[in-house]
Amino acid sequence: MKTHFILAIAILVQVNFCYSQWIQTDGPYGNTTVLSIIPHDSLILTSTGCGYFSKKSINNVWNLNSTLTFSGYTQIGDSLFIGGSNIKLIDLSNPNNPPTTINSISLTTLSHSDSCLYGGNSTSGFFKSSDVGNTWSSINGGLPADTNSMPYPPYFYYTYNVKSIEVTTNYIFCGTSKGVYRNTGALSVWAPFNSGLPASNVTFIKSFNDTLFTAIGNNLYKSVDFGNNWTLFYASTSPITAILEVNNQYFVGSYSNGIVYSTDNGLVWNAINSGLSDLNVTVISLYDSTLICGTNSDGVFYFQSGQWISNRSGMVCATIRSMTVANHNLISNDENKVYRLNAIGNWIDNSPLVTFDLFGSLSSMNDTIFLSVEYDTPSWPYDNPFIVYSPDNGITWNNLVNPVPFARDDPYRIYSENGRLYAYEDELMYYTNNLGLSWTNISLPSQYCNGFNDFIINNSISYAAACGNGQFVKLDNSQNWVLSNNGLPTDREPRSLASCDSALFAYISVHGMYVSFDNGNNWTYANNGLVTNYSIRDFANKGSDLFVTTDYGVFATNDFGQNWFAINNGLKNLNASSIKILNDTLYVGTYGNGIWKQSITDINLNVHDYQQSDKSLKIYPNPASEYVHVATNSHKARFKIIDMVGKEVLSGNLNTSNEINISTIKCGAYVVFIQFDKKVQTTKLLINR
Repeated sequence: MKTHFILAIAILVQVNFCYSQWIQTDGPYGNTTVLSIIPHDSLILTSTGCGYFSKKSINNVWNLNSTLTFSGYTQIGDSLFIGGSNIKLIDLSNPNNPPTTINSISLTTLSHSDSCLYGGNSTSGFFKSSDVGNTWSSINGGLPADTNSMPYPPYFYYTYNVKSIEVTTNYIFCGTSKGVYRNTGALSVWAPFNSGLPASNVTFIKSFNDTLFTAIGNNLYKSVDFGNNWTLFYASTSPITAILEVNNQYFVGSYSNGIVYSTDNGLVWNAINSGLSDLNVTVISLYDSTLICGTNSDGVFYFQSGQWISNRSGMVCATIRSMTVANHNLISNDENKVYRLNAIGNWIDNSPLVTFDLFGSLSSMNDTIFLSVEYDTPSWPYDNPFIVYSPDNGITWNNLVNPVPFARDDPYRIYSENGRLYAYEDELMYYTNNLGLSWTNISLPSQYCNGFNDFIINNSISYAAACGNGQFVKLDNSQNWVLSNNGLPTDREPRSLASCDSALFAYISVHGMYVSFDNGNNWTYANNGLVTNYSIRDFANKGSDLFVTTDYGVFATNDFGQNWFAINNGLKNLNASSIKILNDTLYVGTYGNGIWKQSITDINLNVHDYQQSDKSLKIYPNPASEYVHVATNSHKARFKIIDMVGKEVLSGNLNTSNEINISTIKCGAYVVFIQFDKKVQTTKLLINR
C-alpha cells in the first residue's frame, strides 16, 4: 500500500504542461518605425522599433525574427554585422537563428572595406577592427572634439561624435557634428573636407560608384571628386533622411515631404507620394527590382504603377497596455487607440472620437467597457486623468456622470467587479455603482504606505497590495483596511495579486508567489518554477488553471502554485503585459509586438492515472469546508489525504455514508487517494472556509 501511494504522488507531482505554440494575431499594429531595409538575394530583412522581420517575397507576410532592433549595420555576404549596445552578427541565410554577439563595444554606425570593419558612436568616435569585430582600436586623430567638464582632475575630457561612415575606392569618410572628414585606408590623421558644406551636423554620407552624397539639415550635397568640393544637389523644406540611386535616377526621402525623384541628375525634382500614408520617410531601398521605402509610423511600402502600396502585413509593433472581455468581445488598447477583435479575427479601431493624450487601461462590467484616459491642460495639474465608458463595444463613448473626486498626474488604474467601478492612484481609491453619479471613498489610511501596488476582489472581499513592506491589506466588515499577512514576508512589498478557484495569490517582491485558501488569513509559499525577480503583470484563470504574464513570458499552474511552468513556445516577445480568455482561447498582449493567442485545449496537463481509475468515483463538494462525500459503489475503500509536498494529513477507512470529516485539516490544496480492490483513484481537493 505504501508503495502505491508514493508512486501515485510522484506521478501527480511530475505534471508537465504540453502545448502547441503561440500564434501572433493580425494586429493591433500600432506605430511601426522602420530603421533599416536590407535586401539580400531573395531575402528582404527590415529592422523596426519593435524588432527585425524578414520574408522572401514582396507579397509574403513579414515574419518576426527577433525583438532586437538596430539602425547601424554593414553586410559582408551572408553576414550582417549590426550595431547597438554591442556588436552582433545575423546569419542572413537563416535569419530566425538568434544573433551571435561579437563584441560588447557600443557602435551606432558601421561600414567595412575588403579587410576591415569600421564603426562609430556619439562619444568615442571612430573605431577599426581587423579581425571581423573581435577587437577594436580607436582612431580619432584630427576629428573634431567636444570638450566636456568634470569635477575632478583633469577636469575635462573630449568626446568625438561620428554619425555616419562611408568607404570609397581610396578613402574613408566620417560624418560628424562639424561636417565631413576624410582619411586614407591607412588611417593616419583625419582632415576636414567641407568645401561648399556648412560645418554642421551630418545626417548621412552615401556613395554610389564613388559619387558622394551627404545630408545636412534640409539640404543634400554632392561631390564627384572624393569630397574635395561639394555642391548643393537638392534643397527640401524638411530634413533629408534617405537617398537611393537606381540607373541614374535619384530618389530622396525627407522628414515630412515624402519622396521626390530626379531623372536628370538633380535639375528637376518630382514628388511621388500617392498612397504614402506617412510622409516621414526613414529609408529607401530596392528589392527584386521593386522600389520600397520605410516610414516613421506606418511600416514598409512598395511602389507599383505609380502608387505606394502598404506592405506592412505581419509587421505588428503595438505595445498593448491592457485587455478586457465584454459581451463576448475581446477589447485591447495601446497608448493611443482602442481595438476590438471581430468575428473573422481582425482588429477594429473603436477609439473614442475625442482626442486624448494617453490611454491607460481597460476594464469591463457586464456589457459596459471602461477606459482610463489622460489629457493635457494648459494649467496645473497639466496632466488630467479621466474615465470614459462605452455601452456598445466601443462604437460610442461617454463621460461618466461625475468624474472621480480626485485627480493626479497619471491615468487612473481601474477595476470593476460586482457592479462597481473602482478608480485608484497612489493612496486614493473611490468606487461607483452608478456610472459616476456618486462615489465612495475607500482610500488607504495614513498608517499604510501611500500607494496601491495592486487591487483585487475575491470571494466578495476587497484586497490591496500596499507599497509598504508586508502591507497586504483587506477591507473588513466595517470597511476599514486591516493587515492580512500571516505567513507573508514583512521585509518586502506585495507587488501583484491574482486568484483562481477560490485561491488568492500575492506576489511579494524578491520572495515570490504566496497562496491563501482562507481569504487571506494565512499564506503559504507557492513559487516553485517562478523566478523571484519576475514582474507579475496580469492573470487569467479557468477553474484551477491560473496563467500569469511576466517580463519573461507566460507561466501557468494547475496546483495552486505548487508548480509553475513556462508556456512560451512560439512567443517571440516574452515581455508580456496583459492576458485574457475568450471562448477557450488564451490571448496575451506584449510590449512591442501586439497580441498572441493559442487554444487552452492545447495547453494540457498530462497526469497519468495509476492503474485503472473508477470513472464513476466523485468527491464533492469541492472546494469543501467540513466534510466531503465520496461517490462510489465500493464499501471497502480506504482513503488518504496528503498536502502538496507529500505529507499525510489524514487517512482511514470510508464509513458507511462514504463521508470524510475534514474539519481538522487546514485550508489549502490537497490530494485525495481512494483505494479499493486493486484500483487507486486520485483527485485534487481544495479546503476553504
